[in-house]
Amino acid sequence: MFKNIAILIVSTCFFITGGAALAEDKPEVDVSKKGFSFFMGLGGSIVHYQETTRSFPIKSDVLASNMILNSGALYALDEDYLFSVENMSTFYPGNATESWNATSTFTVGANTYNRGLLQQNNFSLSQSNTILMLHKRIDGGWFVMAGPNFATNAFRRNAFVAVSGVAISNSTIEESASEILANLGIGFESEQLRNSPTHYSFSLTAGLPVWRRLQNTDVPDVVFSSTDGYDIALEGRYSWALRKDAHVGLWGRLSSSIRGSQTIGAAELPDTRLDTANFGLDLLWKL
Repeated sequence: MFKNIAILIVSTCFFITGGAALAEDKPEVDVSKKGFSFFMGLGGSIVHYQETTRSFPIKSDVLASNMILNSGALYALDEDYLFSVENMSTFYPGNATESWNATSTFTVGANTYNRGLLQQNNFSLSQSNTILMLHKRIDGGWFVMAGPNFATNAFRRNAFVAVSGVAISNSTIEESASEILANLGIGFESEQLRNSPTHYSFSLTAGLPVWRRLQNTDVPDVVFSSTDGYDIALEGRYSWALRKDAHVGLWGRLSSSIRGSQTIGAAELPDTRLDTANFGLDLLWKL
């Protein structure tokens, strides 16, 4: 894992600093018309979340939907470098039903649990991602990109109902995770919105957690810090001109976040997988 992080960081530094000498020899160009700002006026997300414990053959599964907000901007630093900032956050988390299933028969004390549904509960999730990216041109509209992602996830579970045996809790359980990821990717960017009839971009990025802190109210004295795992995301947008300096368009993002387990004393953080589909209607402008 540390080798992968080192490779990612070295690659980031290389493309940021590499080629700087070549850029110094190029004549300056007017980049004042490039770039844009954007705000998503209407958006949503579909979230599929799973947990798999290692101490017992138990797996959770939930599908939820949320309203989200997305805003940001793209700046042209010079002819070959762009800088982007983007923030995606849950505006109104939806309520969903989470199911916990035994993947095989197991025994705890005098109780034996058969394969199948064990319990259900209410579930809600709030997400926030602030992504900073430096883009370096490699050919035409193609860029390599790198930068940090500051992410938080907050889960809330309550109203546990046992289907088999006894529910794990009768209270509300909350879990919050904060992390920093190092992202590296490739994408295409048409760059100019002002005086252009259309604008379009897409990217594929991968991220490795380099710092993480997670707490759960069920074990309030334990802080999990494992950075085992990775993210991968595919994002794109397409817009049409309303006037010379404003566009309306569509935006979408598919992402998967995989995290490994960690055990501290008797407390276990399970393996998790979070798949998210974000989509929305964008308003973009370049004044």
